Amino acid sequence: MSVPANPDEIRLFMVVRNESLRLPFTLGYYFSRGVDRIFVIDNNSSDDTASIVLSHKNAHLFHTKDKYRRQGYWIDFLLRRYGVGHWCLVVDADELFVYPFCECIALRQLCCFLDKEHFQTLDCVLLDMYPDTPLDGVVYKRGTDPLLVAHWFDRGSYVSGVGEPLYIDDQQILYDGPERLFGGVRKRIFGSNSCLSKFPLIKFSKSIFLSHGTHYVEGARAAHIRGALLHFKYLNDFSERVREEVARKEHWREATEYKEYLRTLNDFPDINLRSSLSETFVDTNQLVSLGIMKTSDAWDMFCNSLTKSKN
Repeated sequence: MSVPANPDEIRLFMVVRNESLRLPFTLGYYFSRGVDRIFVIDNNSSDDTASIVLSHKNAHLFHTKDKYRRQGYWIDFLLRRYGVGHWCLVVDADELFVYPFCECIALRQLCCFLDKEHFQTLDCVLLDMYPDTPLDGVVYKRGTDPLLVAHWFDRGSYVSGVGEPLYIDDQQILYDGPERLFGGVRKRIFGSNSCLSKFPLIKFSKSIFLSHGTHYVEGARAAHIRGALLHFKYLNDFSERVREEVARKEHWREATEYKEYLRTLNDFPDINLRSSLSETFVDTNQLVSLGIMKTSDAWDMFCNSLTKSKN
């Protein structure tokens, strides 16, 4: 495969499996935001995922029949082959990366700021988005903005943890960075206490190591601002995918989290995720004011100088 040796490219890396519902919008979203090249690892999809990826000029497709639980190694391999020296996004097909003032400040400008401040990564909250209807009643049409049908999120119920150096034994990573967040709608509805923090944006080098799922990182200095990944897991295919993943047992700890989802779905098939803790998404200023995302004096000054120069 021929990939231009252009160090200025912003590159995105993604593992997918049967993501034809979300990929048309997700790929377009990232190209429109300033990503120059996308690398997709297809884990033996049976739908038209491959043709969707290949319909984009600067998208490269890889294929594997290996077990999904090894996806962290696949991403690591591609980052070391195609990501060294680049600003790289590592996201899933159901995640949309946002950051303070992203409505008016381009992704490349964010990367320039991080370079200027000598940061190598940006921490994000994995913000679960959901509809105001029973999940089986959601009608999401591929290619459309998922915020049109799933624009609610939990404004509170997040708990911080890991505030000191921690060795992640099963992934051999020494983590010493920003606090990790837990809770949200997953804990409130499904009883799952999974980590809701990720490092999706990295200026990658061979001395950087990411955990599977990018929840932890070693060897990268994290910015003082915090973004978010708008996460669109809870669409009309949620119930079907949960049952499939429970049967496959290829996610973390033999799909423990998916088993928690399935128990709740079996007990409450018409469940609605909205509660008194829910708020409808407006913009990134809202997420900053709620404390979900964070800005800094340096980032505010940088953004103000850019907006003034445009006027």
